[in-house]
Amino acid sequence: MPKIEETESKDLTRRKILEVARRIFALHGFEGASVDAIVKASGLSKGALYWHFPGKLELFREIMGEEARRILGHFEIPLEMKGEFDPVRFLVEKGGTLIDEFSNNKERRLLWVDLTVVAQRGDPQSKNLAGEMIDRVLDAVLPELERTFQGSTAGEAGLSPRERLICLTHAFGGLVVNLGLRLRAEEAKRYWEAMVRMLLEEGCRNEKS
Repeated sequence: MPKIEETESKDLTRRKILEVARRIFALHGFEGASVDAIVKASGLSKGALYWHFPGKLELFREIMGEEARRILGHFEIPLEMKGEFDPVRFLVEKGGTLIDEFSNNKERRLLWVDLTVVAQRGDPQSKNLAGEMIDRVLDAVLPELERTFQGSTAGEAGLSPRERLICLTHAFGGLVVNLGLRLRAEEAKRYWEAMVRMLLEEGCRNEKS
């Protein structure tokens, strides 16, 4: 087999493993999923899976890493927006889009819930991934938010711009966990907008006063 075709074949095999594993992790959780189940559902050999991934945990981390990169893409601020950045509008719109995505894709929602469970059970890399998500959103949005709040005080809540963003990331996680249980997407978006406005508009008012 020519080298290019061999590389393409390996890439297709790897992608198939990830797609099947993603579905099984979502259905059964990390603890309930098994390498044997992934191998059987993919129609590949166990050797093929281990060629690409050392084990189940590494496979789970790769899947969640892809999810993290996709979500972080939502929070990249285009260059043309910088200088005229409206943090309230930006976060309301981006958060609303993500809420719709999580609501319409139960598989994606279950994966994020399970990441929290795995991290809580002590896997250090899952903890790092969950923490990195928050840090990278802060890195993307915080500089523009601080420019918007320049000269403002901590406000009645006594929170800095960074602390306000951290509160919002945790609030967003709570909304996602409850989607499909006691919370519909439209309700979640309303609550998200209310929280963004409560936490950020105070800072904007302080800056203008």
